Amino acid sequence: MHLIDNILYLSRLEAHMVEISRQSHNFAETFEAQCMEGWHRYRNTATRYIVESPYEQLVVDIDAENLGHAIAQITANAAQHTFSGVVRARYDYIGRRLMIVVDDTGEGIPKAELARMQDPTQPGTNNTKGLGLAICRELVNQMDGTLDISSEEGSGTTVYITIPCHATVIKRKKLI
Repeated sequence: MHLIDNILYLSRLEAHMVEISRQSHNFAETFEAQCMEGWHRYRNTATRYIVESPYEQLVVDIDAENLGHAIAQITANAAQHTFSGVVRARYDYIGRRLMIVVDDTGEGIPKAELARMQDPTQPGTNNTKGLGLAICRELVNQMDGTLDISSEEGSGTTVYITIPCHATVIKRKKLI
């Protein structure tokens, strides 16, 4: 059923039937919850889960719901394929861009599969690697952003999401 839902949702995205609506949103308030939502199902005791949030408050004009969906999917992928080590999610606001990075020490992705996943004409053949990523890529693309992946089989994966946006409030945490 999940696979069918993903196929239908991706079809709606590709037909531009999912509305992208930017509104002011305090990203610092919701980032950790979006990460936790993603990895809660795959969480294991041999893996550390780290969220780095350098802001007390970061109000940006983004589509918080759809970006949150993409973050939850990317963190779920990282947790699902990391059996020990670390899954880390972090973000920053630099040069009118929200930059989100999720990296892990998981199994990584073979080069041929990574090349297939990076090809927008190949949405994937299963729902663990490919279709969820295709949904995230299309969501981010419709927000005028980019999604990039680097991975080494056996060493882990890093996913980079960059969303152009305007910040109205930027309040960094104090360094200790």
